[in-house]
Amino acid sequence: METREVDITPDKTLIKKLGMTGYRTEQAIAELIDNSIDARLDGTAEHVEVVLDFALMCITVSDDGHGMNLDELKDALTIAKDPEETDGRLGRFGLGMKSACSNLGKTFSIRTARAGQETLVAEYDEERWLGEQNLNWKNFKIGLDGSGNGHGTTITISKLNVPLYPNQMIKFRRRFGMRYGPYIRDGQVGITVNSRPCYPSEPDLEEGTKRSVNIRLPSGNTIAGWVGLLRKRSIKGDYGLHIYNRNRLVEAYSEFGMKRHPSISKFIGEIFLDHVPVNFHKTGFLEDTGEYGEAVEYFRKDPVVVDLMRSMSSGDKADGDEVRRVLHFGLDPAQTTPLSMKVSSARGKSMLHSLDGTSVESGSSKIIIKRQADHQNALYKTKSDSGKTKVTVNSSNRMFETFKNPLFLLGLIKIEAEVFGRLGLSEPAVAERNRLWTEFVDAFLPAEKAPATRPTGPRQAPVPLPYYTLQPELVDLHDYLREAFPHRFQFTGLSTLTPFLHNAHHTLTYNVQTETGTGQELLETIARHGKSGRPLLNPSPELLSTYLEGTGDRSVIVIREHSERLTYTWASPEKAWLDLYIEVESGAAPYGGELVYILDDLLERDLIRPSRLRSLAKRRGPRTLDQVGRFLPG
Repeated sequence: METREVDITPDKTLIKKLGMTGYRTEQAIAELIDNSIDARLDGTAEHVEVVLDFALMCITVSDDGHGMNLDELKDALTIAKDPEETDGRLGRFGLGMKSACSNLGKTFSIRTARAGQETLVAEYDEERWLGEQNLNWKNFKIGLDGSGNGHGTTITISKLNVPLYPNQMIKFRRRFGMRYGPYIRDGQVGITVNSRPCYPSEPDLEEGTKRSVNIRLPSGNTIAGWVGLLRKRSIKGDYGLHIYNRNRLVEAYSEFGMKRHPSISKFIGEIFLDHVPVNFHKTGFLEDTGEYGEAVEYFRKDPVVVDLMRSMSSGDKADGDEVRRVLHFGLDPAQTTPLSMKVSSARGKSMLHSLDGTSVESGSSKIIIKRQADHQNALYKTKSDSGKTKVTVNSSNRMFETFKNPLFLLGLIKIEAEVFGRLGLSEPAVAERNRLWTEFVDAFLPAEKAPATRPTGPRQAPVPLPYYTLQPELVDLHDYLREAFPHRFQFTGLSTLTPFLHNAHHTLTYNVQTETGTGQELLETIARHGKSGRPLLNPSPELLSTYLEGTGDRSVIVIREHSERLTYTWASPEKAWLDLYIEVESGAAPYGGELVYILDDLLERDLIRPSRLRSLAKRRGPRTLDQVGRFLPG
C-alpha cells in the first residue's frame, strides 16, 4: 500500500481552545498550585503565594520550589508532554499549565530559575501568537534575565477572561485549605491568598466518632483515611467524603459509597484513592473504570463504615430519648431539674428541627411533635388517650421563634396539657388557650418579620475598600462563622476600625452583632473555634470594664444581640463608626478620645458619606443624630 507523509502539527489555536474546557477559576489556579507542589525541594517546606490583584486585574501564582532550567521550561510549554516521572506527581498530563493559564487570561508570563542559574522568561500573548504568521511551535522564544539570584517559579496571567471580586479571597482560602489539606498539615507546603494563609478544614466532630479506615482491596490496592460524625447535621450539604488522589482533593463532600438517607447529613471523612484514575482536570474520578467500582463496593461494606452508619441511624432515634429526659419532670418543684441544666439553647433548636413525627411519653403526658406546613396553625391540641393526655405540638408554629430555647416552650405546653387533663377542661378551653398564644406571638413577632417571610439567601460581605477591612486575626474567625453559624452576624465597631486606632492598648476588644436570640449559639460557635479571643455575650459596661482590667487575655470578642436585619457579614464604615460611638457612649469601649480622629481619617479617605452616617444615626433617635452631627463638618 502506498503511503504519504503529511504534517499534522497542531493548529495555533490549540492553546486558546485548551482554555475553553470548562474550568472554574478556582480549578484553574489549582492546576498551577499543583505544579508548584510538584516542584518543592526535598526536605524543605515550600511557600506558594496566590495574588488576586484587583487594581492591575491580574492573577499571580509564585513558589520557592526548585524552579526550571531551559529544557524543563521547554517541556512545560510543550502541550501533552509527559513528565519523566509521574509517581507521586499532581501534574501528569502535560496539559494543566497551558489550559489553566489560557482559561484565566489572554496573556501569561513565566519567570523561573534554578538555584545559582539565570532567570528564564517565557511570555504568551494570544493576540500576537494568533496574529503573526512567523510565530509557530518551532520558534517559541524564551528570554534570559541575568538578575535571578533565587529559585522558584512565578506565573502571572493578565487580560483576564474571568472576573475578580473580593469574596473570592475567602472562598479560595477555604477551598485551597481543603484541597491541599494533607500537604499543609504535614508542613510540606504553606499556601497564602493575598498574604493570608490557607488552613486545612477541621470539621466539628462528635466526640469519639472519628475512626480510621484501612481497606485492603482484592486488586492489592488500598483505601486509607478516616470517617466520623458531625456534631450537627449540615443543612447546607457540607457532609460526605473528601476524596484525595496523591494528597490533592479531587471530590469534596462526595456521597461515595453511601445510600441516600437523611442520616447521612452527619457523615464526614477523608479517604485517599491514589490508584483510581482521574480526569485530566482532576475534578472527578473515572467512574466507569474497574478501580472505581471496586473501591465503591469494598468501602460500602467495610465494617468500620457499616458500624458508623448504623450508629448514625440509631443516633437519630436517640434524640427522642434526649427530649424524654428533658421533659421528665412533674408539677412538684422538688422533682424538677432546671431545663437549662440539661440542654443548651443551640442544642434545643437542633433537636426541635430533627424531631418531626417523634412521639415522647413522659409521666401522664404523651407528646407528639409534628411540623405542619402552615405556621399559623394552632400551637398544640390535646386529647384524652388511655388515661394519658395526648398532646400534638405544631413545631412550625411561630411561637417557637420567641423562645431562646424552644424546649422551654415544650415544657410549658406539657404543664398546660397536664393541668387541662387534671381539671377535665374541654376542647373549647384548649382552643381559647391557643388563641391567647397566637395573640401573644403576633404582638411579639409581627407578621412581616416572621421567619416564613424573612428574606433569605447567602450572606455577602461588602466590597472591601482601601485601608478598611477586618483585622487579620479575625479573618479566619469570620470565614469559620460563615461555615459553622447558621444565623446572620456582622463584625462591626472595633472589629473593622482597629486599623485606624492610633494608641496601643493592652487588650483589644472586638465587636460582633447577631440576631436576637442567637447570641448564645454564636458564643458557643466562637468558643469551639478556639483560635480567637475570649467571647462575652451582652456584657454590661461595668462587667466589661472589670473584665478588661482583671484579665490577662490579649483580646476579647463582645457579642451583641441586635434586632435589626444584618445585611452584611461586616459593617460598612458608616455603621462601624456609629456602632463604635454607641459603644463608647455606653462606656463599653475605651476609645472615646479617638472617635474624632478616626472619623476625620475615614472622611479624608472618602470611606464615609456624611449623609449616610446621618441617616443611620437618625434611626437611633434624635439625641444620637444630634450628637453625631457635632462630629461632622458643616
